[in-house]
Order: sequence, then C-alpha cells, then structure tokens
Amino acid sequence: MQNQLSHYSEEARDGGESLWNVAVPTFQAYLPAPSKANGAAVIIAPGGGFRFLSIRKEGTQVAHWLAQRGIAAFVLKYRVIQILPGETGDLMRERVNRNPAFANGVSGQPATADGIEALRQIRASAARYGIDPHRIGVVGFSAGGHVAAMMALAGAEKDRPDFAGLIYGMPFLNPPPPLPAANLPFPPGTPPEPWLQARPTPAPGALPPLFMAGAQDDMIAGAGFRQFYEALYGAGYRPELHMFHRGNHGFGMKPQGSSSDRWIDEFHWWIESEGFTKSRPRR
Repeated sequence: MQNQLSHYSEEARDGGESLWNVAVPTFQAYLPAPSKANGAAVIIAPGGGFRFLSIRKEGTQVAHWLAQRGIAAFVLKYRVIQILPGETGDLMRERVNRNPAFANGVSGQPATADGIEALRQIRASAARYGIDPHRIGVVGFSAGGHVAAMMALAGAEKDRPDFAGLIYGMPFLNPPPPLPAANLPFPPGTPPEPWLQARPTPAPGALPPLFMAGAQDDMIAGAGFRQFYEALYGAGYRPELHMFHRGNHGFGMKPQGSSSDRWIDEFHWWIESEGFTKSRPRR
C-alpha cells in the first residue's frame, strides 16, 4: 500500500474505541474457520470524519461478526488527518472545519486510494486467504461510507469491489460525483409504462450492487444520505435501502434497543440473497 510518512504515531483513545494519527495504511484479516468459510470477503472501512477511525464498533466488531458467519473480513486502517502535538480532539475538529483545504471531500482522497489499494492486494492474495477474488465487497461507515462509495465509483472497473455497503455514509462531495448509467436505453417503441417494459439491460460500467442503511433521526449525514439514494435511483439503480426509525449517526455495532441494531443482519441477508456467499461464474 502507498504509505505516507508522519512525525507522529498511531494512538488509541477512548478505551480502544478510536484510533488517531493513522499515517501508514494497513489492513488486518479476520478469517472464518475453514469449516465455515464460504469464499466471500468484505473490506471494512470505519468512520471518524477522516480525523480518526472508530475502530471497534465500526471495525473489529463487524469483522468478528462476519467471520463467525463464514465471510472473511479485512479491517482497513486508512490514512487520516494528523493531530498536532498537544491538540485535543475538539481543537482538531475546529482546525479541520475552518481550513478550506479539507473541504469537499479532499481529506477523503488518501483514504479512498488506500481502500482501492487494499482491494487490489487482497484480490491478488485471494488464494492465500481462501476467498474468491470475484466475491469481495466493502462496507463503510460515515466517512468510511465515502471510501466505500468512491471505491464503487472507481474509474477502472477492476478497481471496484464486487458489492458495497454504505452505512450512514456516502460521497462527501459537492457537487456529488457523476453516476454511470445503470441500464442501456430501451429500444424505440418500448411502452412508457414501467409495468409493460421488459427487464432492462445493465449498461457497461454500471456500479456493483449497493446496500444502504441509515437512521431517520441522523442529523449529521441523513439528508445527504437520502439525496445520494435518490441520485442512484434516478440513474436507474435500485439499492437495497433501510432507513431505520431511530439510531442517530454512528450506531455501528453499539446496541441501542432500536431496529437499527439489526442492520448487520439485513446486510448479511442481502449478501446471501445477491449470491455472494456461493461460488459463481467469473463476470
């Protein structure tokens, strides 16, 4: 992976819940028992506003859950903005928010590059990990959702994951990135009524299957999350969408006693229903 030098080292905080000052991108594998492995894999991109990584509830806990169900998981530690000596988290947030150099997704560019490189390396080592190189997805949370979405939007199809999960995160870009068309145009003479039309033909370069989950009371990313879904729908995509009644922003694997606690079950069922837990012919 492409590395960036830093004068400071990674630092765990909040009892190991968050990881700061990641300057050297890496990933850690969580492999299922051979008797459970089904060949599918998921790269996990934690959130944290590109300032830190929510490494436990949006990283390692997700990895353990998936591995227990036969899916290999790889927790991505992507590069984040460096905290200055003696700087608190609040002061860092203020510095980032008032600095135009960090605006409009710029701080997520190294993270996206790290995600694409991790996918390349994992695919190249698929045999060693016991996975199918054509059944590797990504799931990202908040800022990690930006990473997952931009990986799915990578210009070269070989750099894209085979499926992507966006959990209360999407491209943090204004204007939003252009979307390739999902389907080829219908031939002349096709009835305008959708119920009379044949199944559309996927367009070359269409995005991989997408899963989206968020909470209706998310005041941080909720509006943009819904807008990105509408943009996808308008381009012909039909992502699996779950908008839970409650959960706020950043629920991850933290139990809250709301229906958002079951997002990962929904994600797992979707992976199964899309056929990624079974051997499939090469695309």
